[in-house]
Amino acid sequence: MDRTSLNIFAKAPVLGTVKTRMSPPLSPAQCLRLHRALLDHTLARMRPLIASGVEASLCLTGTLQEALKQAGRMDARGFRVDNQRGAHLGERLIHALTTRFRQGFSKVVFVGTDCPGLGSKTVRDAIRALNRQEVVIGPARDGGYYLIGFAACLPQILQGIPWGTPAVYETTLDRLRRRGIRWKSLGRRADLDTFGDLKRFRRRACPGKSPEDGIDPVFFATIEGLILEAGHDF
Repeated sequence: MDRTSLNIFAKAPVLGTVKTRMSPPLSPAQCLRLHRALLDHTLARMRPLIASGVEASLCLTGTLQEALKQAGRMDARGFRVDNQRGAHLGERLIHALTTRFRQGFSKVVFVGTDCPGLGSKTVRDAIRALNRQEVVIGPARDGGYYLIGFAACLPQILQGIPWGTPAVYETTLDRLRRRGIRWKSLGRRADLDTFGDLKRFRRRACPGKSPEDGIDPVFFATIEGLILEAGHDF
């Protein structure tokens, strides 16, 4: 049976550890508010996929007990809660990838929470692409990626990647090409990493569209509020 595992990978919402590149001008407390808003927004946008048969997990940093506690403070209905295991992002992705394939999934997709423009329609398209490709990647404009999906257990693709640098996407593509792996790239999207990213997102976003790929008005209002609180205009 064709089973897809969708994994939302995110840092646990802990003060002083999230969205640190936004500070200044945002305070650590405001960075935490932004991170929580991104988590809630991503969960809401990915939830329609569960109804179509995708099995979804929220994977947070920290222990499993801590992940369950944090998930209890957000609307994680329909999502399995798990913790990330490994010393760095590459190890954590590899552990989750190999675990999901051992659990019998035929497709494994990872998404982050820093790309509010990512909706369930794009993820559904990525899942369909894995019917013909072994890997699908959604490149971010900062050189990383907001999505990576696998139709085969290929942990070697994630080994030795310079995580957190602008070379992540191109290094991964080089691995795929060298190994002759079939892959597809999705459209490039912007992450919210810096305060400048936040302001650009506010100018370009259109709140109130369809739930599948629109921007939730509550999330949009949170962005506006944070920008104003930091003493900036739009």
